[in-house]
Amino acid sequence: MPRYTFLCKSCGEYDAWKSMSSDVANDVCPECNKETKRVYNGFQLSKMNSKLKSHIEQGMTPKVVTKNNLPQSNMKQQNRNPRPWMM
Repeated sequence: MPRYTFLCKSCGEYDAWKSMSSDVANDVCPECNKETKRVYNGFQLSKMNSKLKSHIEQGMTPKVVTKNNLPQSNMKQQNRNPRPWMM
């Protein structure tokens, strides 16, 4: 069950555990029972390991590779006549 953040105009932000099938756009404040709206926050990369953060950020941009820089294939070369009956 995911945790969602909501904003009450009188009480401020609070977190609530809600099932994904329920209404996650609106909620009722547990303190004042007023209608609240969901707050959308992006996940924080600043608290991540720097190597993991750079790996995620580099994954967003495509890498340009020329034909000369491609890794060598480790596939075996096919024999011209792999079986004697296929001549």
